Amino acid sequence: MERTQLTALAVMALMASCGPTEPAAIEASKSVVADTATPPPITEGHQVLYLKDGGRMEGQLQDGKRTGPWASYFAGGGIRSRSTYVDGLEEGPTEVFHENGLTYYSGAYHKGKSVGEWVFYDPQGKEQKRVMYDSLGVRLK
Repeated sequence: MERTQLTALAVMALMASCGPTEPAAIEASKSVVADTATPPPITEGHQVLYLKDGGRMEGQLQDGKRTGPWASYFAGGGIRSRSTYVDGLEEGPTEVFHENGLTYYSGAYHKGKSVGEWVFYDPQGKEQKRVMYDSLGVRLK
């Protein structure tokens, strides 16, 4: 697979993993990138994927699936997102950051689905909204 295609896959993977769709509504001009789509063709060990925007994402693959902690970083080196994977699915707390280092949103996953309370913040750290999900990942009204 060409480097351009691999980079494009990595960017799509990052963008698909932002969790709930709310972040795009808050700040559509700056896509937050996390990581839940199909991993690259390498199936084992520590992976570092370099993104077109100069950022990177890294973590472990086991049997072709993401496992353990994964993180993505902005081009300047600051943390962009942190999540944990079990058998290829996000599990447990996740946090995504604005480029200035403040939290963009945080929440939790169970078997790859958003669960519990998710909290969204503007770039100055002011809370924008809270969203609740049930144990099956269904957004509550």
